[in-house]
Amino acid sequence: MLLNIAIVNLWNSKYLIKYHGLYQAEQKIHKGSIPRFGGVPLLTSILLINCFDLLGNYEIKYLNHTLICLSPLIFVTFLEDVYNNILPKARLFFIFSSAVILLLTSDFTLPAIDLPIAKDFFVQYPLTLIILLTIALAVMVNAFNLIDGVNGLLLLSFLSILGCLTMMAELVNDVYFVKLCHVFLAILIIQLPFNFPKARIFAGDLGAYTIGFIVALLIIIFFGKHPEFLTWQAILILFYPAFELLFTVIRRHKQNRNIMQADRFHLHQLIFTLLNYSLKKNNISNALTTILLTPVWGFASLWILIHGAQLNLLWICLGIGVNLMLYLCFYLMAWHLYRHIPIESY
Repeated sequence: MLLNIAIVNLWNSKYLIKYHGLYQAEQKIHKGSIPRFGGVPLLTSILLINCFDLLGNYEIKYLNHTLICLSPLIFVTFLEDVYNNILPKARLFFIFSSAVILLLTSDFTLPAIDLPIAKDFFVQYPLTLIILLTIALAVMVNAFNLIDGVNGLLLLSFLSILGCLTMMAELVNDVYFVKLCHVFLAILIIQLPFNFPKARIFAGDLGAYTIGFIVALLIIIFFGKHPEFLTWQAILILFYPAFELLFTVIRRHKQNRNIMQADRFHLHQLIFTLLNYSLKKNNISNALTTILLTPVWGFASLWILIHGAQLNLLWICLGIGVNLMLYLCFYLMAWHLYRHIPIESY
C-alpha cells in the first residue's frame, strides 16, 4: 500500500509531471497520464514474502523457483511499462521461455488430462504434456493481459479465480495452498482501491503478465497435487479470460486482421464505449463497465459456491455452457448497440 502511494505521488509530483510521455495505443480508453507501474508493488510484495519466508516452511521452494524462472519475463515487461516499445512477438517469446524453463526444471506433479486416449498418451510421452502445458500457460498469460483494459477488471478476475482455488483447497484440507491463496488474495485486495473504481495506477504489463503467470501456474500445481478434481474444472475457472482470447483470435481472423494487432472490439471496450457515449464521463463509465461484467468474470466463483468446490463433469460442462451464453449475449447486445453510435464518438 505504501509503495502504491509513493508511486502515485511521485508520478504526479511537479518534478516528474513534465516528463510524462503520452501513452498511445489502439486499445487505450483512459484519459490523462496514469502510471503503469502497479506491477512493481505487486511483485515487491511477493519478493518480500519470499525473502522473509512469511509463508513458513510450506513448500516455499515453488515460489522461489517460480520467481527465478520468471526473471526474463519480469525484465522485459518492466521495460515495456517504461518505454512502451517492446514488440508483442518479443513478449510472447519471453513468456514461452519462462514457461518452458519452469515446467522443465520444476519437480511438482503435472496434472493428468481427463481424456481417455490422451491421458494414456501423456503418461507414455511426458514431454508432450510439458509442451501442451507450456502452450496453455503462455495462452493464459496473454489472455489475462487482454482483459486488462478497464478499472478493476483484471484484479477482480484474479480475485475470482483465487477464490475458486481457495474453496477447492479448503475442501481437501490443503493448508499450504489455502495459505498461499490467502496471501495473494490479500496482495490483490490491497492493490484494488488504487485501480477501482478510479484508476490511480495500472497493473501494467509487469503486473498483468507476472501475476497472470503465477495464477495460471497455481492452477497447474493444484490440479497436479489433487487428481480427484477433474481438469475440466480449470476451464470453468479460467473461462472468461480464455474465451476472450479465443473469441478475439476468431474475430480478427474473420475480419482479415492481424491477430496480434490490438483493436477496440473486446467486450469490455464495447461496453465502455456505449456507457461513455451515454454518460459522457470517462471515470464513471470505466468503473461501471467492470460492475456490469460481474456475471461474466465472477461466474465461476459463484457457480462453485452454489454447487460445491468439487464438480462432476455434468455440472462443469453446464457451467461452461452458461458462462458461454452469458458472454455471447453480452457481446451481441453490445455490438448491436455499438454499431449505432456515430463513428466520431468511438
